[in-house]
Amino acid sequence: MKSFSAFLIILIVINISLLFVNCDSPTTKRNSTWTDTLKRDLLVDYDKFVRPVDHGSTTKVHIFLTVKHVDVDEQKGIMSVFGWIKMQWQDDKLIWNATEYGNLNSIHLADHEIWQPDITLYNSALGNTIDHYANTLTIVSNSGTVMWVPPFQFQVFCEFDLRLWPFDTQTCEIWLGSWVYNGLEIDLEISDYGTEIDMFIPNHEWKIKNITASRNSTYYDCCAEPYVSNTYTITVMRQSPIYKTMVVTPATCVILMTLAAFWLPPQSGEKIVLNGINIIMIGVFMMYFGYQLPVMALHTPLVVLFYSSSLYLVSIAMIVAVIVNYCANSKHNIKVPWAVKNLLDGWLGSILGLCHVNYSKGQTSQQRDAELRDQPFEDNSTADDRQMISNLTKSSIQHDWLILATAIDRICFLSYCLVFIILAAMYSV
Repeated sequence: MKSFSAFLIILIVINISLLFVNCDSPTTKRNSTWTDTLKRDLLVDYDKFVRPVDHGSTTKVHIFLTVKHVDVDEQKGIMSVFGWIKMQWQDDKLIWNATEYGNLNSIHLADHEIWQPDITLYNSALGNTIDHYANTLTIVSNSGTVMWVPPFQFQVFCEFDLRLWPFDTQTCEIWLGSWVYNGLEIDLEISDYGTEIDMFIPNHEWKIKNITASRNSTYYDCCAEPYVSNTYTITVMRQSPIYKTMVVTPATCVILMTLAAFWLPPQSGEKIVLNGINIIMIGVFMMYFGYQLPVMALHTPLVVLFYSSSLYLVSIAMIVAVIVNYCANSKHNIKVPWAVKNLLDGWLGSILGLCHVNYSKGQTSQQRDAELRDQPFEDNSTADDRQMISNLTKSSIQHDWLILATAIDRICFLSYCLVFIILAAMYSV
């Protein structure tokens, strides 16, 4: 009987010893580690929907933004920003003594297992979606500090100013803040480094020029508490070497072809053809602009205004070419008005270089006038003499109209040079 009692006591001592061993070492349980034990102890009775501090205390959230890529949709007025966002806050429910858990100083927990600040993109272009971040693990230290670095994709509405297109610089803002908590409950802080530009995939059309961060505190009529948000202003500059080839070079060609049409002979029908080619070219580019640019842009691009003005000028040049061609090719029986002829033979003709114009086998207008004045008109002149004089008179009239047509071309050339210089000064970037 005594031996049985002693045996029973030994079994009880062994069981108690095994119980203490199981409590002290998580490795006695199959597949159990210190991390498992710590996670189980931290999350038992943990409510992830309750802010992990006492009521009246403020949770400070530090935010650091890393931009990896930007894309601009001018038609929809949306800028897409891709990158990483680092959020760090204090969770008093996740504090432990590292020595009690095998000197484990940190642990990784899923983002859906613990409380997270509801940092929302206020000016999101996707109004029905507030989940902007990827599902990644958080890093929790034994002091209760939680760090979460998820990738993000922000799509925000922007008001683009396309006045200087395609050499424009656009500015867009990202507004981040808590959706339900006021500034006394969640206080957003900008990290010491603010923002970072680390282009993982460079955009060959847009280059990030600058990113600035600012903290805002807003009061609403409904509430006495402030609501805190962070504003990140992104300035991007269009990289436009291809646009110089596609837009600027044709504009130069339009100017040169328009001016060249005024130097073709007045009786040449190619003047009308050349202006017609110019009109077609400008029309094609206006259609391209209509396809490339948003219809409801804040400002009309200067290059579009230039092409539009050039279309008016070329159309006027077409009308002038028709008038000049008519003056040069039609058979005129009416002389050029005396006042106009005096101007063309005088100082205006000298300025326009009309004295060097000769369309009838080396005779100038002054020489033909002198020849006509020197013709003897005798009573016994024959019919052949009168016919010769009549032909000389008609030739002189025709020549005067040619000189007038040339003068119109020269005046239009000088006027168009001045107008194109003014347009280039007005619409240059």
